[in-house]
Amino acid sequence: MSYKSVKPAKSAFGTLKQVTYQSDYITNKKSKMNYCNDGTGVMCNKITHYSNYNQYNIFYNGRYLNALDTKKILPFNKTDLIAGLYSKMNLNNVCTVINGHPCSKIESCPGCSNVVTVNTNSPEPFFITNTIDPIGELFGNSQCGTNNFINFMESNYNIKN
Repeated sequence: MSYKSVKPAKSAFGTLKQVTYQSDYITNKKSKMNYCNDGTGVMCNKITHYSNYNQYNIFYNGRYLNALDTKKILPFNKTDLIAGLYSKMNLNNVCTVINGHPCSKIESCPGCSNVVTVNTNSPEPFFITNTIDPIGELFGNSQCGTNNFINFMESNYNIKN
């Protein structure tokens, strides 16, 4: 009896992009010091001329680490299973549930401005009296938009360097 080779599950779970080793600690500290961002998106330009690749690499590594620290980029692929461990959903100003039937546009959806309370004692199922994602912001209105919810992911992963 022969067995077919099975693809390992590691690729579905994913890994963190930022792997920090003890040997990288000093390099990351130098990189963060050489790169500066005053919060308005303007760089402090501590390095104006790169005399070698090492200076260039340190500056852009600091830029990457700053983006990780300020959570402008995520240290993982949003579609991997690992994303649930290091992210949270920011659903502020997103119409998630309304009482009644779906709407075609947010302007014509009066239920989006009202808070929906869930009646746990109701004999009818929740999905009969309410509509989840009425305008397709989270799951889309077509097959192509099924992963729209990943646009609302925020990192809650902290780098300790």
